[in-house]
Amino acid sequence: MAQGVLYMVDGDGLRRMTPSAPENEDRMQLLVARYPELITDGDGDLLLICRESAISDGESAGRWSLDHLFVTREAVPVLVELKRASDTRIKREVVGQLIDYAANASAHWEAGTIAASFARTVGAENADPAVAAFIGDRDPEEFWTQVDSNLKAGRMKLVFVADVIPRELAVIVEFLNAQMRADVRAIELRWFADESGLTALTPRVIGETQQAVAAKASIRQPPMELSAWIEERIAPHGEATLVGVRRFCAVAGNAGGEVFIPSTRGSIIAQWSADDGKPFYPIGVSERDRRLTAGLSQISPRVRR
Repeated sequence: MAQGVLYMVDGDGLRRMTPSAPENEDRMQLLVARYPELITDGDGDLLLICRESAISDGESAGRWSLDHLFVTREAVPVLVELKRASDTRIKREVVGQLIDYAANASAHWEAGTIAASFARTVGAENADPAVAAFIGDRDPEEFWTQVDSNLKAGRMKLVFVADVIPRELAVIVEFLNAQMRADVRAIELRWFADESGLTALTPRVIGETQQAVAAKASIRQPPMELSAWIEERIAPHGEATLVGVRRFCAVAGNAGGEVFIPSTRGSIIAQWSADDGKPFYPIGVSERDRRLTAGLSQISPRVRR
């Protein structure tokens, strides 16, 4: 499909800008890292966590490298993979690549990994002020905890970026976005230039179909902080119940478990990881009966100690 011509009006008159292409992939990556608004689609501002984020497969600590990792103000991780249209991997291969990244990041990144990456990017002394400026009045510690919980639960956004998105990739993106819990997008970042070398970029979002938006809105609830859930769901049942649930959370945490609220919001779940990296959930607190329940069938002899 022809891209057409872009006209820009300035003080000297009309500039005629014709379709162009980035000189190299690194140029695109630098622009996206510096100006993440180029790839947003209603998320608001994005906070750059790091470029070239290492992802483990459970055996090799740095098997893969994600081009960009961002988070939204709602604590949703945004995984971005960028390719030029001239790259032959722009079609099916890039899809499998990014899904591999998302699945293994969710499985193998421990709590605090994303916060630590951000601290390395901006400097440890600048990390707290930078995230505070991004999230406003929210507690930074609770924000990072929610980022980790969203990642583990698969609440994330996968974004493919290219100067031209092939039709085959657009079809795959729209299908995945309709089927997956994660939001899946492609951002076509068209390049135009005039004779003087002035460049203009025009982003186009692919994947956010009305059908997918409606379907996800019907099943997705906003993430909830652990402390807020306890106050809302447990405190009304009395001080003894409240003390017991808080003690449960402390014991699970001290035993190496990750305590979080699932998307259903009906319980507190304590999660551990086996030696193969797979999570299991032996105990939890249900809102329905407010009793400690044990799923002994999930306890594995391969638990990390």
